[in-house]
Amino acid sequence: MSEAKPTKTALLVLALTIAGLLVGIEVAAYLTVPGIAMSSEGDALVVFDPEIGVIPNPNSHNRRIYPAIKDRKAFAFDVYTNDRGARVDEPGERSPARVDILTVGDSFTWGYHLENPQTYASTLGRKLQASVSNLAMASYGTTQSLQILRRNRDLAPKLIVYGMIAHHFERNVMPCAPSYYPFCLDVSHVVSDEQGRPRIAPPWSNGVRRLQQQLSGDYHNPVSWLTHGIDVIQGRVEYAWASFDEADEARKDHAMSFLLREMERTAAEMDTQLLVVYLPTNYWGPPPGLARVIGNIRLLDLTGSFQRNKEAGGPDPYIVGDGHPSAAGNALIASEIAKYIHREGLFD
Repeated sequence: MSEAKPTKTALLVLALTIAGLLVGIEVAAYLTVPGIAMSSEGDALVVFDPEIGVIPNPNSHNRRIYPAIKDRKAFAFDVYTNDRGARVDEPGERSPARVDILTVGDSFTWGYHLENPQTYASTLGRKLQASVSNLAMASYGTTQSLQILRRNRDLAPKLIVYGMIAHHFERNVMPCAPSYYPFCLDVSHVVSDEQGRPRIAPPWSNGVRRLQQQLSGDYHNPVSWLTHGIDVIQGRVEYAWASFDEADEARKDHAMSFLLREMERTAAEMDTQLLVVYLPTNYWGPPPGLARVIGNIRLLDLTGSFQRNKEAGGPDPYIVGDGHPSAAGNALIASEIAKYIHREGLFD
C-alpha cells in the first residue's frame, strides 16, 4: 500500500498538469483570439516563403468577402494572379517576358477592396498604353517590395513604381506584418549587426500556415487542435516580443535609408528608372524621415493632390470607414503618376 499511494499521487499530479496545459492552450490559443469580419473562398491568397515570409500565390483565384460592419457596407472582390503572382484581370493569364512598368508596394498598390481593373497600376497601364506587372501585396513594407523587385528583375521594366505609405517605416523593422489576428504573421525585416550595419533577416517562423489555419477553422480534430494551438501561442509570444522591442525613429530612418539605397542600386543594375510615390493615408502627409532618407530618388508626394481634390469637392478618394484608396482614389493616383511620367519624360 505504501508504494501504491505515491504512484497514485504522481499520476494525479501528472493528470492535473496535463489538464492545466490543455486549458491554457484553449484559453491562450482559442478563447482569447477574436474572430474576424472576413471570409475567403477559392485558392489561398498567399503562400509561405522562407526568405520573405509571405508571397502572392501564383496562378490562383481568391475571393475576399467582407460583411457590413458599423459604417462599412458589405463588399467582396476577386484576386486573380498570374504565374509570377502578379494581379491580373482574369484566371489563366500569364506574365509577359518583359513589361513597361513594374509596381511594388502594399495593399494601397495591390488594390484592397478593388477588382484589378480599378487599381491604379492597371489604370496607369491603360492611360499610357503600357504593360504593367503589379507585384504588390497587402501588408508589405519596403523590405518585401525590394525582395520581390529583385526576384522579378528579368521583367526588365522601363519604370519601377514603388507605392509607399507612412507605415512602411514601422513595417521595415517589424518581424510581424499587419494581419487580422493578434499573433505574428512572420516576414523579413531589417536588423543591424554588431557593427550597426543593416541587413535583411528572414521570417522567424511560418506565419502563413498559422493565419490560414486560423482563418479556415481547420483545427477541430485533437491533433490539429494541439499543434495549431501551440503554434498560435508561439505566434502570440513573437507578436508580444516584436511589439515590446519597438524601434525608435532613428532606427526606422536607418532601415528605410538602407532599403531605398538598395532599391536604387537594383534599379541602376536593371538600367531602369525608379519612382517612389507617396500615398497618403486619410490625407496624412509623409513622416519627417522621408525627406531625410529619400536622397536623389525621384519622389512624387500625392498628399497635395489628395488635399486639392478634397477642397474641390471631388469624389471621396478613400473607402468609407477605411484609410485605403477607393476606386476614385486609385483613379486619382494613376492620373497624377501619368502626368508626372509625361512631364519628366520617363517614357520618352
